[in-house]
Amino acid sequence: MVAELKARALAGDEEAKALLAFLAFLRAKDYAGARSYAEGFPEGEKERLLRGLALLEEDPEALDDPLFAAEKEVLLGVKAVGEGRREAAEAHFQRALELDPEHHRALINLGTLHLERGELEAALEFYQKALRLAPEDPLLHENLAALYKRKGDLDKMVAHLKRATRLKMAPPPSLDPLTGKPRRRFRLPLWAWLLLLALLAYLFLHKP
Repeated sequence: MVAELKARALAGDEEAKALLAFLAFLRAKDYAGARSYAEGFPEGEKERLLRGLALLEEDPEALDDPLFAAEKEVLLGVKAVGEGRREAAEAHFQRALELDPEHHRALINLGTLHLERGELEAALEFYQKALRLAPEDPLLHENLAALYKRKGDLDKMVAHLKRATRLKMAPPPSLDPLTGKPRRRFRLPLWAWLLLLALLAYLFLHKP
């Protein structure tokens, strides 16, 4: 599904580009952002996306839409971990990556399973792949800190803990509901500042 969307997007298909942006919200588990973004689609597609989001939160096992397949597998994997079914969880996370190789939360969860088993190099490989895709994920940096603590590399442990703390304290980025990308901060152009200064100078000089 993801490979097909990418091919269509490269060919200039605007709907495919929009669906890829929607997937970015799912990978980040920003369902509120995904819901807002879905509002910009034509009516039929909007209903499909909103229905999928509702099922993700209420009953992911009932989802049969391929667009949501990777996220569904991640959710089922997390559920399996909570129930102590580690092998089933790993299979779900691997399936998620087969469906969407850029699903960084699947990579993080696989890394954590390996970390729990003491397989530090395998865990690091998954975390590094996730880091290339989602360098701003605080949970990833916390996991890397735990890994480097196990490896005895205290400098890297502290660096990742500091990074995780900064990311948690930073305000969440404001996303453009039309593009799914962070909004640019509003900045007045230079001419507007000059006009404002001229107006203030005029008012100051002509005070009664």
